[in-house]
Amino acid sequence: MSLHQLSKTFIVNLLAWLAGISILKSYLLIFGVLLISGLGVPLPEDISLITAGILVSLNKMSFLGACAIGFFGVMAGDCILFFLGYYMGERVFKLPLFSKIFTPKRIKMASKKVNNNSKLICFTARFLPGLRSPIFLTAGTLKVSPFIFLLLDGGAALFSVPIWVFVGSWFGNNVDAILKFSAKANSYFLISLLFAIAIYFLIKKNISKKKLS
Repeated sequence: MSLHQLSKTFIVNLLAWLAGISILKSYLLIFGVLLISGLGVPLPEDISLITAGILVSLNKMSFLGACAIGFFGVMAGDCILFFLGYYMGERVFKLPLFSKIFTPKRIKMASKKVNNNSKLICFTARFLPGLRSPIFLTAGTLKVSPFIFLLLDGGAALFSVPIWVFVGSWFGNNVDAILKFSAKANSYFLISLLFAIAIYFLIKKNISKKKLS
């Protein structure tokens, strides 16, 4: 089954589940799915936010309510991982659940990225599915400043969450159109992100040269 079909199945099943419950339970379910996704379980975070947007178009949620529950949902999972790592150190990787989700290979890649530039990666990790969770957990074990983590990850969430909710509300229940648009948007955004990172490092390199000269 293709990624498009998997994503469509996920949205359709989630919407079917949400259709039979109250508005309050819908908010709680979206929060729960995002929380679980943030903890490293391979559930698509952006697709969950898009589903919240579809509920906005169906008058099952308000736009601000969907953005708020989306923001707190993604931040809850991120913060749990970060502060577990922060207070437990590398012992956290030995916990039964985490030892299965966060493989040594993923942790090694995350450690390398955090060590290279902790501030940049705490922002960009929001847009790196698959590495997001191990990066946040590793950032905690490496004692990245909690203030820096909350500021940068929160800023990234404030940027990304409303966009995905809006996409879902704009297209409504036209799931195929949403997935085609989101696939293109993700590609363009990743290219833009890589371009911005390249500019960041060029500026940083030039500043370092001026300090040395």
